[in-house]
Amino acid sequence: MSRPKLAAAALVGLLVAVWAVRSFVLGEGSSDRPVADPPPSAVVNTSPSEGNPVASESVVAAGELSGIPVGYPQTDQGATTAAVNWVASFPRLMRMGPLRMSNTLGELMTESAGPAGVAEAVADYWVLFDELGPEFRERVWIESPLQTDVTSASESVVEVRVWSVVTTGDPESGPVESIWRTHLITLEWERDDWRVDNVTVIEGPTPVPAEALLPSAPSDFDDVDSWTPAVFADTTRGEG
Repeated sequence: MSRPKLAAAALVGLLVAVWAVRSFVLGEGSSDRPVADPPPSAVVNTSPSEGNPVASESVVAAGELSGIPVGYPQTDQGATTAAVNWVASFPRLMRMGPLRMSNTLGELMTESAGPAGVAEAVADYWVLFDELGPEFRERVWIESPLQTDVTSASESVVEVRVWSVVTTGDPESGPVESIWRTHLITLEWERDDWRVDNVTVIEGPTPVPAEALLPSAPSDFDDVDSWTPAVFADTTRGEG
């Protein structure tokens, strides 16, 4: 690979990690965002000790904003689903222009930290634009949440860890790389929904690739990139 392409690949890897390390906390959004209905209960497995049905909450986002699910119930499960869908929505944010991205983030985030988060996100956007050109939005951008853990929860604030893998690269010339990372996401119940108040991202845990497996051709990822995130299938209206 040429030196410029190596530099570009390194830059993208760095910015993918840096993008969500920042604490995105943005200005006040509009009040016409979809609001979740009270969540229904679904009967699942019976208790092995008592033989009684166990109710399990079904969490579905009430709607979407710029293709990103919004409108969750005020429960721990609602907050966890919001965190997972936030992570899976990263590629959709990457493909927005700076104005749409700013407006969308302003709706998704809390009000408490002011407009600084938007300015940082837009600054990162222009770094990518300057280094890779406008076609950077056409790259493969996939982020797949894998595991979740609620580290703390109250009626109005929930903290969730999400382990995920980002897949990104040029679908024609490559390389298409994977970056494993863990998001620590703080959500606050504000303006009738779970809003993201803070995001901290650390690298890993990163598995070692199996030696017997060869990398796929960059073009193989182009079709997969157009698929709907799997986590949206059961958590958004009209996706499943």
